[in-house]
Amino acid sequence: MTSDITLATYLFNRIKQLGVEHILGVPGDFNLMLLDYIYEVPPLKWVGFCNELNAAYAADGYGRFKQTPGVLITTYGVGELSALNGISGARAESVPLLHIVGTTGRAIQEEHLLIHHVPPGDGLEEPDHTLYMQTSKPLACAHEFLYDPKKVLDQIDHVITQVAKQSKPGYLYIPVDMVHKKVPSDRLNTPLDLKVVNSGQQDLEDKVVQQVLDAIYQSRDPVIIADTLAERHHAVELVKELVEKTKFLSFNTSMGKGIVDENHPSYVGVYNGKASGKGIAETVEGSDLRIHIGPLFSDSNTGGFTHETKPETSIQLHPLYCSVKGHQYDHLHFYPVLEKIVKQLDVSKIPQNATPKPPRAPIEQEENAGSADGITQTYFTEFMNRFMRPNDSLLVESGTFQFACQDIYMKENSSFVTQIFYSSIGFTFPALVGSCVARREQNHPGRCILVEGDGSAQMTIQELGTMIRYKLNPTIFLLNNDGYSIERAIWGPQQGYNDICPNWKWTQLCESLGGTPGKDCASFKVSTKKQLDDLLISKEFESHSDKLRLVEVVLDAFDYPWRLRAQVQRMGKFNRDKFEAYAKNAGEV
Repeated sequence: MTSDITLATYLFNRIKQLGVEHILGVPGDFNLMLLDYIYEVPPLKWVGFCNELNAAYAADGYGRFKQTPGVLITTYGVGELSALNGISGARAESVPLLHIVGTTGRAIQEEHLLIHHVPPGDGLEEPDHTLYMQTSKPLACAHEFLYDPKKVLDQIDHVITQVAKQSKPGYLYIPVDMVHKKVPSDRLNTPLDLKVVNSGQQDLEDKVVQQVLDAIYQSRDPVIIADTLAERHHAVELVKELVEKTKFLSFNTSMGKGIVDENHPSYVGVYNGKASGKGIAETVEGSDLRIHIGPLFSDSNTGGFTHETKPETSIQLHPLYCSVKGHQYDHLHFYPVLEKIVKQLDVSKIPQNATPKPPRAPIEQEENAGSADGITQTYFTEFMNRFMRPNDSLLVESGTFQFACQDIYMKENSSFVTQIFYSSIGFTFPALVGSCVARREQNHPGRCILVEGDGSAQMTIQELGTMIRYKLNPTIFLLNNDGYSIERAIWGPQQGYNDICPNWKWTQLCESLGGTPGKDCASFKVSTKKQLDDLLISKEFESHSDKLRLVEVVLDAFDYPWRLRAQVQRMGKFNRDKFEAYAKNAGEV
């Protein structure tokens, strides 16, 4: 016999079936009754945040690390709109995220009552309680309002399935009176179908697979480029298997850093167009076949659009299309295609690389304006290469060090998170919370390490208290370069708008936000190269490895990584060329 359960119980059991163990968010009067049901579906647990934007960033970080949807709950209007920037970032960088919004009851909506959080209508029009849904809809891969009890199970399953398959945000809106509605429980016995398939396109799949294999067999010196969408769509192991089978020279992109094992004999470095390290762009662009898996052609992922993609010598495997030497097949997801390529590849037919692997080039020096013993971006990068260990997770904030961290070689089984495309400063501090929570669920070995700028940290620093509250133990390197140095590098290095509130007492923040030094947190400050080096051998520093550690690293305000300087110059030229072409076409020149 079929028993009945509440809609909320059904929803949280579906979420549990994804492997999710923590629900993130902020309580509000229209989601409180929904939150009660979290505690009735073990092992689900609640993680509360200081505001909804930070909770959205954290859900993004959870989704990136766990490769399952991060789940966010807010109240409607004030809560969901605060989270919207975080949702937009997840959409831009293809991160699975389920946003559940508690809304006013159906009767109140039908009567168009002027309830708090809803804006009045224009003129004599009645207020529209669904107004905010229209705001978020363009950012969602699936979007459902749970209004009709007869449809809600299909709606829930549809959104969760699409979020998981498309690796993008999705929305469920739940009126407060629907939380307790009874629904049949037996639907939970039917697993969600989360497998990506190209329905009805078996012949086309096989055709593309054969074209790719033929291109590989006929090539002289092919290369593999691993990009971010390969990771987002669960293809990392397939990429690694392809690298291992072929032994082709292999590269990660800036956003795909860590996909190819950077200690593998075939790994060369990060390909980022003309902003690549010495010898990397020449090797990639001199190849007669580039196999680019999961590409995302944004400015920051292509060295300011200086990457080279000749269609006649390129294979691109993307979630929305597969392209083989200029022939593009739309609406063909790459995962089943790559799966067949790896399985069917005849290693006896693959070419031996004609191009030798370029040697690992030294890190280029910065144009530092500081003292000789001061810590530079280059020196801190070299320190991180010594500090990193196998199984570590490295998170890097949107800022100057995003451009330096490409010179860090990730150790075995390590992972990397940054938001270099959407680049919402302040993102990574809350994302660290989501990543640490996900790691805890998996009993993941290694450390969680954040490199954060002072300007970015001032936006979301309150989640330091959340880390202490939930007994998380990351290591945080707070780069204090006295303001928005990445903006200084772009424009107005001496302008006041690139300054921030000076002289924050960073090493006192853990205690101010609820920590007890020596018990659950420890803070340090380094201003010279020697002080930074001494951390590696410091018994005091290592003795606090089971606690939250915050290290303030003092840098010069005008010390920029070489890649940032190079990209600023190239993007400046790119924009000037575009402006001039537009002005000429518009008759303004």
